Amino acid sequence: MLQRGLFDRARLRLAAWYVVFLGIILLVLDVGVLTIMGSALESRVDEDLLHKAQQASAAIVSTGGTSTFDRSELASDPSWSDVSLYVTTASGAVLATATPLAPTVLPDTRALDAGLSGHAGYTSVLRLSQPFLVYTQPVYSRAGSTAKVSAVIQVARSGRTLVDASASLLSLLLGASALAMVLAFIAGLWLADKALRPIRVGLLQQKDFVSDASHELRTPVTVIRTAAESILRQRQKGSPRVDELAQDIVSETVQLARMVEELGLLAQADARTVLKRDPVDVAALVDEAAASGKLLAQSRGVLLEVAGDATGTLRGDDVRLRQLLAILVDNATRFSPQGEAVTLGAATEGGKLRVTVTDRGPGIAGEELPRIFDRFYRGINQRKEDGSGLGLSIAQWIVQEHGGTISVRSQPGAGSEFIVELPLN
Repeated sequence: MLQRGLFDRARLRLAAWYVVFLGIILLVLDVGVLTIMGSALESRVDEDLLHKAQQASAAIVSTGGTSTFDRSELASDPSWSDVSLYVTTASGAVLATATPLAPTVLPDTRALDAGLSGHAGYTSVLRLSQPFLVYTQPVYSRAGSTAKVSAVIQVARSGRTLVDASASLLSLLLGASALAMVLAFIAGLWLADKALRPIRVGLLQQKDFVSDASHELRTPVTVIRTAAESILRQRQKGSPRVDELAQDIVSETVQLARMVEELGLLAQADARTVLKRDPVDVAALVDEAAASGKLLAQSRGVLLEVAGDATGTLRGDDVRLRQLLAILVDNATRFSPQGEAVTLGAATEGGKLRVTVTDRGPGIAGEELPRIFDRFYRGINQRKEDGSGLGLSIAQWIVQEHGGTISVRSQPGAGSEFIVELPLN
């Protein structure tokens, strides 16, 4: 199966992003609805209190300079059953009180003082852990050509209805939003699967092509190399030009055979081939890599130095692990100047095997570092050397299959250091 886990993760990420964006939109809508509905409910309460204050103002009767309050105007109105009332004259005489909500709600003394100064307005007070909305209205009387405040009316209604209504609306919106996001996540998975299906099919076809091509190319490459080597082994030598061409053919077929092998290995990686999980002795692994690496380094005029004394065991595929170290050593010796040294370091620390391969070559430019593990990518320095650009990709795959990490530190002109960390048993 072609990296099914990779596509499952991609589906989840796409669906998650879809849900995130939908959640942001729903959040904005929910806040907007709560704000609008809260303002509308508060306006209705304000209008009702204003109407109640006007009714109470009409119930004030002034006779002979004395003000009284006619309760009969309000007794027949059932809407007053949950409204507190407080009416006082400018001199401080209380004309009427009604406290169906709580006896300590009114008067709101600060608003009362403002009303006596001729200021009407809405305030809120907190009584018995409940919010109450209060409206204060001054009542004017005319003496000659001037009007002065003769009384002040305060009416109050509990804000609990607003709080309860807002809480109910919030619960409804949150429930609806949560349901919408769950449905959106399910729909997002389905849409992501539909969108990724052509890509999955295309990559599957590409993997099959690479696998088939690498398999079919092995035989003709071997035949061509054998024929060229036969020409070079002839007792009767041909022209120097023929020998030169034959040698070039052998050299190129070696390179081509290596690329075919690497393509086949990457096809196995794409097919999620399961590697072996056998006990591997760390010291023996490093010694074998050092022995073969010294021969390779010597053939290129480079020294290979070994540092560290790593011990322990790890579970993995010994063939692939040797290939991993061979790739890193080959890469380091390829780019090191003749006479310089490449260091293969190995140490065990924190339950991990830490392997470092350090060279003193030209280094890697900063903009190239994020891409050096990409398939077929060859940096500026690599283009001057033979290679397929697949070695580091294979190394990364081997490390990841063993649950480890691989990284690189490099500066132009100061060499490079590849760092591999693998978990021990």
